[in-house]
Amino acid sequence: MGVGSWEFGVGSWELGVWSGEFGVGNWELGVGSWELGVWSWELGVRNITLNSSLLTHHS
Repeated sequence: MGVGSWEFGVGSWELGVWSGEFGVGNWELGVGSWELGVWSWELGVRNITLNSSLLTHHS
């Protein structure tokens, strides 16, 4: 019984660590979304540059 309670305590501690990691994962997800926004913006700039180059090349 005492050992079982100790194991449960360790399990709870691991759950707490996992929850902390999950919180970090959410923060990383937020950063990932921000990076995706920046990447999309850069992609848009590249498309504009590419279109300008093609228009200039054709004219």
